[in-house]
Amino acid sequence: MAGAAVLSAAPPVAAVESAAGTGPAGAAAIRRLVTIRDADGRNEVLADGAPPVSFDLNGTRITRLWEAAAVPAGLPVDRDASLDAGSAYRAGFAGTSFYVAEIPPGVGRSQVPFHRNATIDYMAILRGEIYFVLPEQEMLLRQGDTLVQCGNDHTWENRGTEPCQLLFVVVAAVDA
Repeated sequence: MAGAAVLSAAPPVAAVESAAGTGPAGAAAIRRLVTIRDADGRNEVLADGAPPVSFDLNGTRITRLWEAAAVPAGLPVDRDASLDAGSAYRAGFAGTSFYVAEIPPGVGRSQVPFHRNATIDYMAILRGEIYFVLPEQEMLLRQGDTLVQCGNDHTWENRGTEPCQLLFVVVAAVDA
């Protein structure tokens, strides 16, 4: 299976790593619970608390929750896969990525230009609202709305007064 790749995009403006639980004012706290069944068949909690990997990219707070390098993913899991998680849109990626993006008010096309990826993205609005913009139209998405995005050109615009928190599951796809 060919990996996901950014098919068109402007280079990132800024990527700043920081410890989990820190970030821009108003960023919502995230609790991540990871349970596993170990090689001996015991059920246990691998992680419970703030995700360890968060960073700012183009004005957006990204919090990596989990990554599987391939589909199907391998079991048993013996380590925190978020520690090595990278961009789900990187060349050669052939797995899944689970992350939260928090887009502050005022972030739009100047920070997040039109782009498309060789992925299928499942997305849910956890809080706030955001405009999902295609070249020909735009849709306002609010808390509770979902989106299945299949490799199309798009951008995001937060025209509101509150941050918008989006939950993503990204699946690598093959762009024919």
